[in-house]
Amino acid sequence: MCSGRVSPNFIMDALSKGVDGVLVAGCHIGDCHYISGNERAQERIGNTKELLTMLGLDDKRLRLEWISASEGKRFAEVMTKFVDEIKSLGPSPLNPANKIIDQVPKEELECPQ
Repeated sequence: MCSGRVSPNFIMDALSKGVDGVLVAGCHIGDCHYISGNERAQERIGNTKELLTMLGLDDKRLRLEWISASEGKRFAEVMTKFVDEIKSLGPSPLNPANKIIDQVPKEELECPQ
């Protein structure tokens, strides 16, 4: 219900299973229904992007956007642009079909809470 509740573990689990990209959308800063959840999301996503870089993954595979429920057109535009950018990056190197995942130790894919 809140972008601040998106655990880095959820993101890393998705990426480790071969998902090509993850987009987290939340309320605009200052408009959080849960007071400061979006600020927490911003910190968590920043830290998770750093982890992706340390693991050798392009941090563009993870994006955080501020989109309110009334911004349907903006949501569609952001999604379209994100999908295009992910397609330009190509399939995730962690995709099990690429068998590269076996080269990354499991403990490196886990993110501490």
